[in-house]
Amino acid sequence: MARLVSGALTIALLFAFAFAHGTAPAESDRLVPWNDRQAPALALFDLAGRAHRLADYRGQVVLVNFWATWCEPCRDEMPSIARARERFAGQPFAVLAVNHGESATRVQSFVKHAAIDFPILLDPGHDATRAWGVRVLPHSFLVGPDGRVRYSVIGEMDWTSAPAIEAVRRLLPRSSAER
Repeated sequence: MARLVSGALTIALLFAFAFAHGTAPAESDRLVPWNDRQAPALALFDLAGRAHRLADYRGQVVLVNFWATWCEPCRDEMPSIARARERFAGQPFAVLAVNHGESATRVQSFVKHAAIDFPILLDPGHDATRAWGVRVLPHSFLVGPDGRVRYSVIGEMDWTSAPAIEAVRRLLPRSSAER
């Protein structure tokens, strides 16, 4: 466990150093291809108490974003996630934002203030966070329509950048991607 914490801390410090010195990785380098494995299970409740299961989104590209209100890069990333969702409106694209263990009251206050209109799921016991191997926030995954994880991103991403839009477009079912 100490190794994992040490490794995550090292990665976070390297990213902080890179950003501070203007050598941050390009957006296209941030989308790390995955080994095409089935996504871990995800079954959580949103702020209104409705259940959301990743399996219910089969046939869609799903951006699964792990975040917290106390995480500044997470908060900064939210508007680009909302714009990406708008960009793909009418296409089989969904966003599931998984909050990392905070109270529903705190999350609701943030969502209201930030005017977020995509599903915010609560992970009070960090079970989903552990199952997905998330150790640094924000951490996002692009899941293909077949339920397989295709890309992951550690840290803040501009989800309206050309590489992010192209990654989503490549995963969309052919007829949707041509729109």
